[in-house]
Amino acid sequence: MDGLGARFWLTWSWRDLRRRWPLVLAIGLLLAGGTGLAAGLGGMEGWRVDSNDRSFAALSVHDIRVEVEEGGYAPAGALRDAALAIPAAESVDAVAEQLVAPTQIDASALAPEPVLTPGQLIGVEPGEDRAVDGVTVTGPPVDAIAVEEGRGFGSAGAVAMLDPLYAEENGIAASGTIELAGGATLELAGLGRSPETFFVSGPGGAFSATEDFGTVFVLLPTAQRLTGREGQVNGLVLTLKPGADRDAVAAQLERAIGRELPGLGVNLSVLEDLDSHRILYDDAENDQQLFNVFAFLILAGAAFGAFNLISRTIESQRREIGIGMALGVSPQRLAVRPMMLGLQIAVIGVVLGVGVGLLVNEWLRGLLADQLPLPIVEAGFRPGTFLRAAAIGLVIPLIAAAWPVRRGLRVTPIEAIRVGFRAARSGGLAPLLGRLPLPGNSLAQMPPRNVLRAPRRTLLTVLATGAVVSVAVSMSGLIDSFAATVDRNQAEELRGGGGRLSVSLDRFYREGAEPVAAVESSPAVARADRGLSVPGELRAGDERIDVVVETLPEGREVVWRPRAAEGRLPQGPDEILIAETAAEDLGVAVGDQIELSHPRRVGPDRFETAVSGARISGLHPDPFRFPAFVQQEAAAQFGLEGRVNRIEVTPAAGLDPAAAKQALFGVDGAASIEAASSLGESLDEGLDEFAAVIRVVTTIAIILVLLIAFNSTAINADERAREYATMFAYGLPTRTVLRLAVVESLIMGALATLLGVAIGIGILNWVVDASLKEVLPELGVVVSLSPTSVLLAALAGAGAMGVAPLLTVRR
Repeated sequence: MDGLGARFWLTWSWRDLRRRWPLVLAIGLLLAGGTGLAAGLGGMEGWRVDSNDRSFAALSVHDIRVEVEEGGYAPAGALRDAALAIPAAESVDAVAEQLVAPTQIDASALAPEPVLTPGQLIGVEPGEDRAVDGVTVTGPPVDAIAVEEGRGFGSAGAVAMLDPLYAEENGIAASGTIELAGGATLELAGLGRSPETFFVSGPGGAFSATEDFGTVFVLLPTAQRLTGREGQVNGLVLTLKPGADRDAVAAQLERAIGRELPGLGVNLSVLEDLDSHRILYDDAENDQQLFNVFAFLILAGAAFGAFNLISRTIESQRREIGIGMALGVSPQRLAVRPMMLGLQIAVIGVVLGVGVGLLVNEWLRGLLADQLPLPIVEAGFRPGTFLRAAAIGLVIPLIAAAWPVRRGLRVTPIEAIRVGFRAARSGGLAPLLGRLPLPGNSLAQMPPRNVLRAPRRTLLTVLATGAVVSVAVSMSGLIDSFAATVDRNQAEELRGGGGRLSVSLDRFYREGAEPVAAVESSPAVARADRGLSVPGELRAGDERIDVVVETLPEGREVVWRPRAAEGRLPQGPDEILIAETAAEDLGVAVGDQIELSHPRRVGPDRFETAVSGARISGLHPDPFRFPAFVQQEAAAQFGLEGRVNRIEVTPAAGLDPAAAKQALFGVDGAASIEAASSLGESLDEGLDEFAAVIRVVTTIAIILVLLIAFNSTAINADERAREYATMFAYGLPTRTVLRLAVVESLIMGALATLLGVAIGIGILNWVVDASLKEVLPELGVVVSLSPTSVLLAALAGAGAMGVAPLLTVRR
């Protein structure tokens, strides 16, 4: 037989393929799912980073940004002059001034349903329309606007542009009239976005939903007129020439502003501090890490499954191998046939895996192209990623085939001829059951004995299934965790009733000012509490956290007051209540002393940055870390005694929050009106897009588990054909034999489920504690795994394994 040629072995392997094609195809599909997901998910970071780079570059995103302290303004041109007068002015490439103000947007006339939401008005410098990297760009030379639809500011008569995501989510037309707070109307020229609006940053920071917070772009003179700030600005952005020392320019600029505009508090930031830039790049990196873990687990599951199933398929040929050895065929020749089987599986897995990878890549491209708020999305085919995944898919089945072949060829012919469980030395771990008083007769004890009789096979099946189940568990756990976080936020914000509204004023008014009285005396308001809301920064050692500091209402009967989960509410001007998540990130506890950086009013339209000491009186349980609260007396530290810029109101009896918002919309001085539940609702709405990715990956994981279960059961049926025939010969009905197979599979499925849940919980904790904390540091995600997710894991593991024997009943 040593003289047999390649044609003989190819013919024999083809015969094996035809005889076992369902198993070969199923194992190939299993490998295809693992390698395809690894290929499709593996290149996501690369094309997302490329899309980010091109989008930011096309709009000339700023290198340095200057923001005047909230409530402060500078004369138009003063910030520009300061920037161009620094010693390193030759390093400055372009500058542009801005005026940013909160507002309320009523776009109901352009939408199928009423649209009344808070938003922001951004006044920008004019500029001609130009084409950059295939995108029409308009407006200023720094932080320009990408025209998505309609006309840019370079066209005659263009007055305003609206953010396209906001328009799309609310069904707002690209042209027509919108109304802003105070009754001002604007004619839309088109839709456009700038680098600072790639991600919505509303009252809830990066958690504001796109449909709940809009951006209106207008030319700078229009913004000044609408806000009553003629000849004033509150921001400056600039780009630097290549090779410029950014830190040196920023330091010189800060000194120049302090010298030319004394008493004007400003905050300087760089590109990496921009929310949209940080989130887009960090999210790409962390999503890739997360998907790499999932791809690895699924690929590991496929590898364990393929290794186990190919090994068992080859071991089922041990009798034929033993006969060949007895006839004197060389081991090298005997190894050809089973290795050809592994090669067939490898080729099928690679070919189908590339197809699966292309489908996953196209699905991700379409999904993320809709979700990524970028003017340029480049999600091309990345051959390197696919070649690596294909190489892995090719090697795994060959390794899986080589080990049992080598093991089989090292035994004597008589040992190789022994098949079935008799080939397992010492009966595995089954003798251990002899010491345990198991209930039932010998038939009832057969499934657990079979599980322990071949521990290596059982372990590989459990590892393969458990690895894939862990993906479903961790993915579902992410949704559960976000849902639990939203529930905790809503439980805190809606205590005492869910109709509460927060009215933000366009400036700091005296308590008796007309806008304050207009809100409090409105027929739509049953009760109102005045307060202050200013941005701040908590400091403890080297740690820094941005917060929004609000004053607490006075009196026993109030619209709403936060709850201290630990400690108590502030009782003096030097005490502060912060979030539990903020305390954890700062490394502080109740009673500790921290620093609070905040704006302090020093004159009309003049705020400087001040630092005050504060003692932590208590911690509130809201998972969002930015809310912080102080007593009314602390207003003196801000230079805002007797001033108001925020009013909490309860709608009048018979009015729902939407009707109350509409009634307050026309109040002069009311910049925005939002429901207390809006922040949690925004996060909840954002879960829908995230859940789409999770559901697809989870579905693929469940399909892979079914493939593993089917293959394992099918090979079990082949191995135990003689045992089953013996049972039938003794008169056992088919349903009894099938029940034994189902129970055996259920035992392995239950073990795999327990393993998958344990691994999934570990991954979930890693994602929340490491990955999400880096991308969304403002959110303290509550780790949660719901009973529904555990049930899903049980169905994916034990359920799939239990159902699989039913698919082999014909055998």
